[in-house]
Amino acid sequence: MAAPEDVEQAGFQSENEIRQRKTADSRTPSIASRPFAGRIGGNQEFTLSPSDSDFGSVISKQPDAAAAFTWKQSLGLRGFADVELWKQATIEGVGTCLQIYLSGLYSIGLAPAVTETSLGPITPAVLGSLANVLLVSLFIFSAGPVSGGHLNPLITMSTFAARLSAFPRTLLYIAFQYTGSVVAGFLVRVSLGAPPASFHAAPGCYIDPGMVTPGQTYALETMSSFALILIAFGVGLDPRQRDVFGPALSPILVGLAQGLCTFASSFARAGYAGASLNPARCLGLMAAAECFSYHYIHWVGGMTAALLNGLMYWAIPIYKERTER
Repeated sequence: MAAPEDVEQAGFQSENEIRQRKTADSRTPSIASRPFAGRIGGNQEFTLSPSDSDFGSVISKQPDAAAAFTWKQSLGLRGFADVELWKQATIEGVGTCLQIYLSGLYSIGLAPAVTETSLGPITPAVLGSLANVLLVSLFIFSAGPVSGGHLNPLITMSTFAARLSAFPRTLLYIAFQYTGSVVAGFLVRVSLGAPPASFHAAPGCYIDPGMVTPGQTYALETMSSFALILIAFGVGLDPRQRDVFGPALSPILVGLAQGLCTFASSFARAGYAGASLNPARCLGLMAAAECFSYHYIHWVGGMTAALLNGLMYWAIPIYKERTER
């Protein structure tokens, strides 16, 4: 007897506005998955079609369920009343907390290797980059089906600037990522029983104000972040890559991009321990260190990169016909 075949149900159920994939066997529970254009690694596959009967009602509350929407729709505030969006933001906060906790552990553990090995900063740079590839890829796979797998304000800001994430989602995600990062930083500190001073030289966050100027730091942060965003969008959000990479491979490629950018920026400038590439990570670790030297540049550089990427999306749009406002 043939096994039940999966049947894709196109669209939302009107009661919960969640697209579901059902099996022909009615005994099998339904799988709920909300469409989101800014899902990392999804290449905009998980979006709602305009031909769907519930398209209008859903987009009025969740505009980023569609592949294209206007700025007016993005800035609407109805999304804040969406309980499901708050649940997704919670996953972002928890995922960010866990990701930064693990990242903080190996960052603090690798920091002494700068002076304890003959290769100097190259050793922690290589090991940290490899760890980032696994960390980022696995967390995107894990959180992607629920929240879109951002777990990083840099990605969230970039999807907003490129009009792939609506304002309510963007604000809630960043707020929960911010909270999760601070909790993670202090959990690392408590777990290790280490004093704040031991967090000062965390790779990817440490900047020596006596050796690196604000202008140099800004350039390094902006360009490294821009490189990461460009690659992440190209392999993980561009619908033209859907049939090339797809959701199975895209998260791994985004993880490789993170590893590459981490390695490239880790030892290029004395006094600069690598680009942040995730402002929330540095916020959490620097909060634990009780030291915020140049931390504002981690955010300003990331926002600049996000705006540059958004400008490129506006100047070179993905879709042939896209209404501009």
